[in-house]
Order: sequence, then C-alpha cells, then structure tokens
Amino acid sequence: MNEIRAGAVLNYANLGLRIGVPLVLTPYILEVLGPAEYGLYMLASTLLVRLYLSDLGRTTSTKFLSEYRARGDGEGAARFLGMLAVLYSVAGAVLLGLGLVVYAFLGDIFPKFTAGELGTYRVLYLMTLVNAALMFPGRSLAGIADSRQRYMVPGLIAVGASVLNAVGTWVVLQWGWRSVGLVAFNIGTGVLALVLNMLYCFVGLRARLSLRGGWDGALCRGLFAFSWWMLLNQLINMLNAGTGNYLVAITRGADAAAVYTCGLQIYANYFLLGGCLAQLFLPRVVGMVVRGASAAVQTEAMARLGRVQLQILLPVAVALVCYGREFFRLWVGEKLGEAAELSWLVAVALVVPQTFSLVQALGWQISQAREALRQRVAIMAFNSVLFVGVSYFVCLWWGIGAQAVWAACSIVIQLLMLNLIHYRGLGLRPGRFYARVFAGWYVWGPVLLCSAWGIGQLVPGEGWWSLGGKLAGLALVYAVMLRYRKR
Repeated sequence: MNEIRAGAVLNYANLGLRIGVPLVLTPYILEVLGPAEYGLYMLASTLLVRLYLSDLGRTTSTKFLSEYRARGDGEGAARFLGMLAVLYSVAGAVLLGLGLVVYAFLGDIFPKFTAGELGTYRVLYLMTLVNAALMFPGRSLAGIADSRQRYMVPGLIAVGASVLNAVGTWVVLQWGWRSVGLVAFNIGTGVLALVLNMLYCFVGLRARLSLRGGWDGALCRGLFAFSWWMLLNQLINMLNAGTGNYLVAITRGADAAAVYTCGLQIYANYFLLGGCLAQLFLPRVVGMVVRGASAAVQTEAMARLGRVQLQILLPVAVALVCYGREFFRLWVGEKLGEAAELSWLVAVALVVPQTFSLVQALGWQISQAREALRQRVAIMAFNSVLFVGVSYFVCLWWGIGAQAVWAACSIVIQLLMLNLIHYRGLGLRPGRFYARVFAGWYVWGPVLLCSAWGIGQLVPGEGWWSLGGKLAGLALVYAVMLRYRKR
C-alpha cells in the first residue's frame, strides 16, 4: 500500500479511536469524578493535548529534513538533527523554568477554585509541565519518518497507543486513581509511543544524528528563526478559541469549566478530523516549493485537498447543528442537566466558522514551506490579544453562551485577516480557492441541511436508537448526493 494512503487510513483509524473513546467514556468519567474534578482534569488534559497537537519540533524537523532530502544531502541532515536535539533540550529546560514561575501564581490565576480543587490542579499542572519539558527534545526528532513520507509504522504505533489509552482509562478509574491517575497514565502512554517512534527512526530507518564539523552558525540561525516563529504561532494558537475553558474557569469556576469543556471537546475532535490529511502533505509541499512551483500551482494544490476536506467535514457539521442538541442531552445531560445545551452551543459556535478555515489547512503547510510565518504570526497575535482581552469580560458579565458566540466571531475575524493579508501576500488566491472548493455546494449544502431537518422530523422519539436512525438517514442521503454530484 502507498505510504501516504496507508498513513491516511491509519490516521483516520487513530482519529476514530481518539474521538470515539472519549465520547463513550466521558459520561463514566463524569460520574466517577463529578463535574468539578472533571473540569480540573479536562483543563490539564486540554493543555497536554495542545502541547501534543502543536508538534513544534516535529514540524520543524519535517520541514528542514524534507529540504535536505530534496537536495540529497544526507550528511547535512545528520548535522541538522544533532543541532536540533541540543537546541530543543535547552528549549525544554526554559519551558520548565517558565512553567514553574506560573505554578507559583496558580492560586491567583484561578481564584474561583476551592482549596481542594486548587491542590488537585497543582498536581495535574506539575505532571503536565514536566512531561512537556522532557518530551520537547524527543518530539523534535519524530519528524524523521514524516520527512521520508514513512507513515505506516508511526500510524500503527499511534493506533496502539490510542487502544492502550482507552483500556487504561477504564482500568485507572476502576482502581480509584481518579484525575491524577488518568493524567499519569496518559503521559506514560505518550512517552511509550515516543520511544517506539524513536527506535523506528534510528534503528528501522537508520537515521543519523551528528555533531561533527562543529557548530554551524548559519544553520543554527535559520533553525532558530524558523522555530521562533513556529513557537510564537503555536503559543498564539493556544490563546485562541481553545483557551475559553480557562477563562470560564477563572471567572465562573470548575463546574462551569466542565460545561464549556464538553463543547470544546467536540470542537477539538472536529479540528483533528479537519487536519488529519493536511499533515501528511508537508514533505510534498516543501518539495514543491524547493522546485519553484508557482503560486497558482500552490493554490490549485490547496483547492484539491480542500474539496476532499469539505466532503469529510460538511456532513459532520450539519449533523452537529441539527442533532447536536439531542446528542448532548443523551451524552452528558444526566450529569450537567440543562447546562448540556450550553455545551452544544459552544460546539456549534466553534465548529461552523472553523470549517472555512480547516478546508484551507494546506495553506498553513505552504506558509511553513515558504518560511512566511512573520505576517501570519502578527495577524494571529493581534487576534489573540483581542480575543483574550474581550473574553474575560464576556465570561465575567454574560457567561458561557456569550463566550461561545464571541469565540465564533474571533475565528471569523482571524480567517478574514489571514485571507486578505497573509495568503494574498504569498501570491495565493483565496477567492479562486474558495470558488473551486465550494463549487456546487452553494446549492447542495442547503439541500443537505434541509434533508437533515426533514429526517429529524420523520424519525420519532428521543434516545440513542432514534439518534442513530437520524444519523443513518443523513449518511444515506449524503452518499446519494455525492454519487449524483460525481455524475
């Protein structure tokens, strides 16, 4: 099987596990931990997931190693890996130091926490921080397989880790280890997966790490400059819509954070679904840029992948809008009560505008390949400061629903600025991109939405079987629609 095709299949298999398992286990975790401790656990888990998703070092190594591979420079790649390991080890130590400074002020950051809640969160925070610092240099070397477009073995490792996490979560809760045990097990699984990936890269792929020839100042400056802008981009990403649960925790407490986080969890899964394919194409995009492909060719590549992304995302977004309220009542309504509908509002408010951003995910890969991150970072920094500054008062004065609406507005503002300034500055053509991606869907999208509403009216009752029938009906209509469009 082709490595990219195998990587896509395994990515989606792993994605199915990462989405399905938490959906199944969340009601049980809520029952065991209670809303308050669940909110604390999800705050720590959100930080852990975002550190993994950022993949700062992995993206950096993939990008540079792809360039060396395109030029056939194996010795240069080995020296690069040596320098990368040193630089990211230092970065991990700096991250640990900064995190310890923040640790001293956790009580001031979360004034709504009780003494017991703050004590639990301090333990979870320290575990997450130490793990991030230690994993930082290791993950920087995990891009070796990606740069060679070897996705099958890493994909199998990821699927295995997800299965182990699912079984371990149930066992840990059965043993009564609660939130601290859950985070500890998640960290242990992540470390095991990283070690196996490293063994595959250095033993299976025979990658080399070398510090011979002294310190290459020019390479170090280029690596530091790219990593710096990547780091700023990732930190700013963490300040965007995903920090809403922290702001809710600060202004409203742990129980309210649990409500917001349930909606945010669905959004995070949707975000993973949207980015699942794009991450496989960075080596190919780097090669395209090195060979001097024009901006028009790059726009066309974005559009081809964007059409596939839209076909995957659209039915999920429609199902969430039409049947999401019922799903949230069944999923977490027993523990959250009427607040479950607020969780649904959070998910819808984030998912709908983010769809327009996710279909152009390859634009992010092109920005990395062309080392055009400064303008993007400046735009996102402005938007993040605006988002966080306004969000605090929105949460404080109007609560969770208003915060969800403001988060949606923030996504739209950022998307408009990126398209009008950043991508046009790269010579890409956002107008042509969206015209190609959404061709035909201006008609078929409303038809799908109306069909989903009609199915909801025809299938009687409420419950998991009823919801399953509605989703099956929507899937059948969508399959027929896709078949008809291809003709």
